[in-house]
Amino acid sequence: MNKLRITTTLLVILCIGAFALCGCEADEVAAASSNTSNVALAEYSDKCNTILDRASKEFTGNHPIDESFINWIIARYGIDTINQIINRGDYNNPEVWYDLCGKSIHVLWYEYSLSTGVDACNNINTFYVNTLSDSSVVFEIAGDVSLADNKSVTNYMLEQKNGLMDCFDDSLLEQINTSDIYIVNNEFAITEGGDPIVEKYYTFRGKPGVIDELKHIGVSLVTLANNHVYDYREEGFLDTLSNLENNNMPYIGAGRNLEDAKRIVYYIANGRKIAVVNASQIEKNQNFTQAATEDEPGILKCLNPTEFIDEIHTARQNADVVLAIVHWGMEYQIRYGDDQKKLATQFADAGADVIIGGHPHILQGFDYIGDTPVYYSLGNFYFALDEGMPADYETGLARIAIGSDGKIEAGFIPCVFSEGMIYMTDKSEDINRIFAELNSVSGNGMLDNNGNIIRK
Repeated sequence: MNKLRITTTLLVILCIGAFALCGCEADEVAAASSNTSNVALAEYSDKCNTILDRASKEFTGNHPIDESFINWIIARYGIDTINQIINRGDYNNPEVWYDLCGKSIHVLWYEYSLSTGVDACNNINTFYVNTLSDSSVVFEIAGDVSLADNKSVTNYMLEQKNGLMDCFDDSLLEQINTSDIYIVNNEFAITEGGDPIVEKYYTFRGKPGVIDELKHIGVSLVTLANNHVYDYREEGFLDTLSNLENNNMPYIGAGRNLEDAKRIVYYIANGRKIAVVNASQIEKNQNFTQAATEDEPGILKCLNPTEFIDEIHTARQNADVVLAIVHWGMEYQIRYGDDQKKLATQFADAGADVIIGGHPHILQGFDYIGDTPVYYSLGNFYFALDEGMPADYETGLARIAIGSDGKIEAGFIPCVFSEGMIYMTDKSEDINRIFAELNSVSGNGMLDNNGNIIRK
């Protein structure tokens, strides 16, 4: 079918050219057209076969590219692109596609699938990003956020003229505005229904209107794989999903069934495709928060990491970069645990390029596992347990810049919470102290003087 379409196109072009020739007899034109088209088709087929026969799985991004895909590339980027691929002869290097088309093979396959319907299941939850820079896309990720009813930070927010925006100092808002994608951990149910799980000491529930507060500070995506999104049982949990959907706030890490909870969100920026995935290890000895199953709603859990590793594998097959956000560890322990290290190693081996942790409510150190930087805990960002204002605490943002060349720069921006406000730390003595504390409990990674995570 593809060859027939190609042959027809070539014949039309050649026939138009042939009839434009003056003084040629009809049978001579037909014969010339037939011979030329056969030669052209043979040359085209040889080029397709050369690429398809020699291309490695790495070169194709593990996508089932075929003659139809090559024809699509020619239609959009010209036959010279195919000629250059053949002339280079580097069929193990997927960067050839980016060099010649300005897009990775994963982005090209996505756009091909979108236009043809092939492999359509991988077209969902993908967002194009208009980046602030042509040279990189920047993700900033915060730790635990709760805008639950009758908690001190929420009460403080409601007293402010501009809501949550007035709870961040100007320098922090400016910093967040320098990012292209801003992600927070949504550590509460968004519902006015459901019954609290009375066995839990703390339960968190906020009204649907707080989603606008998250939007006002630039949140692009929320993670839900945590131990408080199910505090108001199934009714409150399902309300949370619906309220986020109805307010056009993307989420990951939870769903109406396991397939939904394993949903990956993809971003396309500067010709690269980035995947973001999320799961929770928490509630090792309890089961207040329902794990999603084939036919039951809940979060994606990774105490047994099989399902999350499977999700990371899927993300790896469809994206250039994979960011894994994990709820894990022990509360209020500044040193990360062996269990976190073990899981991080499994996630890095599965294909995670950056691992960002949360849940301990305080900052933890950094690590490098192979080429994968690890933030073990970003701590609380804007969070209170009850009506009493929390004591001042240190927090911060993970800043991950992915260059157009695919290289990753991971950094940390220190912040401080005080009396309902979050401030970006600007005093050198405070920055040095926070960096020194974190470096003292880090593994193979550490912060340099500029807040970049480097190998020790």
